[in-house]
This record gives sequence, structure tokens and C-alpha cells, in this order.
Amino acid sequence: MGQSASLKVRMLVSSSLYVSGDLVALQLQTLDSEGKPAREGSLINLYLVDHSGSTVAIERFNSAKQDADQAFLLPEELSTGNYKLVAQIQGSRFQTEALIHVYSPTIFSSTALPENANPELGAHVIQASEAGENILWKVDEGSFSISSETLDFGLLAVKVFDPLLEGYPVLGHVKESELNEETKVSFKLKPPYNDPNSRISVFFLDQGLVEEYNMRDSASMEEELLKHQGSSSVWAYQFDNLGEPLGEVTVNLSDWKKKQFSSFDNTVPFDDAVVNILDHKRKRKYIDQIYRTDFDNYEPFLQKSDHVAPDQVYFSKDYEGIATLREAFSGIVSKASVKRTKDGYELILSPANAGFRYEKSPLILFNGSPIFQFGDLIETPMHQIYSISVYNSFQSQKRFGILGRFGVVSIEMKPEFDDPLVAEKEGYPFYLGINDLVQINSEEIDPSTPDLRPVLLWDAGEAINFENSQSLEWEGSDVKGNHVIWVDLLKKDGTSLQWSQPLPQQSTQK
Repeated sequence: MGQSASLKVRMLVSSSLYVSGDLVALQLQTLDSEGKPAREGSLINLYLVDHSGSTVAIERFNSAKQDADQAFLLPEELSTGNYKLVAQIQGSRFQTEALIHVYSPTIFSSTALPENANPELGAHVIQASEAGENILWKVDEGSFSISSETLDFGLLAVKVFDPLLEGYPVLGHVKESELNEETKVSFKLKPPYNDPNSRISVFFLDQGLVEEYNMRDSASMEEELLKHQGSSSVWAYQFDNLGEPLGEVTVNLSDWKKKQFSSFDNTVPFDDAVVNILDHKRKRKYIDQIYRTDFDNYEPFLQKSDHVAPDQVYFSKDYEGIATLREAFSGIVSKASVKRTKDGYELILSPANAGFRYEKSPLILFNGSPIFQFGDLIETPMHQIYSISVYNSFQSQKRFGILGRFGVVSIEMKPEFDDPLVAEKEGYPFYLGINDLVQINSEEIDPSTPDLRPVLLWDAGEAINFENSQSLEWEGSDVKGNHVIWVDLLKKDGTSLQWSQPLPQQSTQK
């Protein structure tokens, strides 16, 4: 505890302005008591706190994995207001805060100003200045390079953006921690059977992540699971040593949302510059609804996602005369069959490249909710279904571990119909394009689709060695504006250098 008590977190947030449901790209780095980057990473709790000091959501990050993507997904239903991202290492005397402004999408359809919006206030701007130390920064319209003969380590963050359409990055500040240690974080699993040779599969709903453990490793299992626990639900299932299902595992989590912080002002900036940025976000969301593109995919979190493509996808719009899901699996879905049982209907799959049938029912993801039996849902009208995806090849199934031993079926309903399992999700948020287990997007992007990115590059975790120069490249968008490049360099001694300049005049691209 003595060592962790002195650790601090350095936080860099990609912007100060967001609409609820946005992805917040981050850089989180553990620092020692002297403010220098720690050699070993730490598990960092990142709290989203509203103006009353209440915790709205939480995620966990491992600061040692700088090559991994760090991003926080804002809840969809946030009201317009100021929020703080508070980063803290369990047991540390310090916390790091970054203030962000979040706006509800309802402002796009309202003629009235939000009650807590001040048209006299503008967005936060970092006044970067050119760094010395014999560092050479070089930039042209599509690339950036850095080199030095005097420094031996640095952690680089680079953002290329149009400040008329996007906010500046935010540097968090360190303060004394407001959290006490009275309520420890806990993660308890209660399997139905105490078989030491059995296995437990844990499904983290918000991250689309499956972890598997042997019961004989239960002493370390709960500690390991804490590394992945976020703000949403967890679902677990127990299997015997032959892979036969034994039953659902009860999961008890301590309520992290009871963490309380100090209150702060809730007046959001709303001058002409902020309104212009928010209006551009509205246009980008509208374009996305039309073309089904990832206009914000500059975040590495989306670019590097380990998306598992289904083996077959069936879109309901392509099939007429199919009344229910039962008829679809009986008639149009390859390698699937439905048989009548005394309890209703049972779905069975066959492997993609074999003729035999699996012994048991597949894992079913119904709008992202995991189930093994359809029950009455097998009679769901086909006109309410958007698509049916089947995972039954070795390559696609291995992503699901033992949960997908008998195949996986993902059902996506059309958004205008109510999800019948919504009450069982316990507030689990589904975001298309984030949860790779249920993401379905087999359509090719139309090359004529408008590219309205105001951010051309955000790269926040580049550990660099100055023996050789480091270069980053980006592509332009259809938006022709006054883009700037903003660079932050965290040095080995813990000091940070910032540098910024406008991009050279952009040539016509695309």
C-alpha cells in the first residue's frame, strides 16, 4: 500500500467538447512520487462524475499497455452539463481531474438555450508554445516527424484538427484524493457447483470480452477479473471438464457508483465557436445515419478493434414470405435446424465445413443479451428483425471460447421495435461499432460518402526512442479549414513539452 499510495496519474483527454454517447480518447500514464513515468503500469480507475459529485460511470485501464487503445465511452443519456473524468489508482493519495463539457443531442432540435449554458463562455484552449531542448519538429500537410539527439525517452501525443470544428485537448491536474478506503472494490462469483475441475466463462457485456478460468484457480481469478471490470453488467456460466454446461454463475459486484466526489459548477460554455462545433457534430451524425460510416474513426480504439466477422449474415429485407425467426432458421439459414421439444423449440447448428450437428444449442446473442434457449423469442416476427448472423467456423468461434463451443447466433432487431430482453440487461448500453461480438456491418462504404472529419489524427500512446526520428501520417478530409497540429511530449523526467502550429496550406484532396 505504501508504494501505491505515492503513485499519480497523468491524464490527457483528446477534447473538452462532447455530445452524449461520444467516445473520449485518452492517454493515461502512471507517475511515481517524483512525477516521472513509472516503470511498471498500474490499474487505473477512471470515474465519470457529474456536477453534484456523483459517479455516473466507471472504466478501468492498465497504464502499462501504452500500445493498447485507451478510450472512455460516454453514456447515451447524459444531460447537458459539466462532467469530470477522475483518474485514480486504488490506494493512492492522489487523483487526477479533467473537466469536459457534454451536450445532450436534444439541443439540436430545441430552439431554447439550455438553462445552464452561457453564451459568453468559450471552450478551453491549450496555449502550446514551441519547445527547445534541441528537438526538431517538422510538419507538412500530411505528416509530422520529431527527432532529437539529447533525449532518450518520451511519450508522444499528437492531434491534428480544425479548432473551428473540434475542441482542444485537456491536460488533467493532480490533487489530493477524495476517495477513502472504507469500501474496497470486490468481484465475487458464486458457481452452482464446487467442482475444482470445472471452468467458468465470464462475459463482459460492455467490452465484448470473454475470460475463462479453471475453478482450481479461484484464488487469483477474482483479482484478474477486476482488471477488466467496467461500468456495465457481467454474465458468467460454469462448464464441467468435458465442456458440458452446468449452470449460470451468480456475479456480485461492489457498487462503484457510490463513490462520491466534491461538487463543482455546472455552467457550460456556449459561445458562437462552441455552437459551431456542436452544429458540425450534428451534421456528422446525420451523415452517419444516411451512409452508415464511422466518421469518428480517427480514434485508434475503433481502428484497431478485433472485429470478428460472422460466417453468414442474413438480412430480413432480402427475404419475403418468412413470418418468424423459427421459419427463418428452418428455411433460409444454412447449417441451422429447429426441432420441436416438450418445452418448445430448440435451435441446433452444424459446423461451417462439416455435415454433423452440434450436440447442444448455440450461444444466442439477442440484441447483445446472451441466452442459450430462445423460448417464446423463436416466434419473433421477422419484420422486426434486422439481421441474423451465424458464427460456426473454427476461426470465428474461437473468439468466444467455450461459450461458443456449439456455435454462436447473433440476432439484431430493428431499432424501431422494443427489445424484449431490455429489463434483463441491467442498464447494459449497446453501441454499434464498439461491441465487436454483435457488430454487423457487411456493407461496403460508398467512395462518394462525404468525409466530414474535423480531426485528421489523434495518436496519444506513442512511446518513442530518439535514436531515430519518429513520423506520423494522416489523410485529409472533405472539410477544408484551418487545421492545426498540437503535440504533447512527456519526457523521462516527468516534465511535459507542448508545441503547436497551423498546417501548411492544404491542397485539394479526394
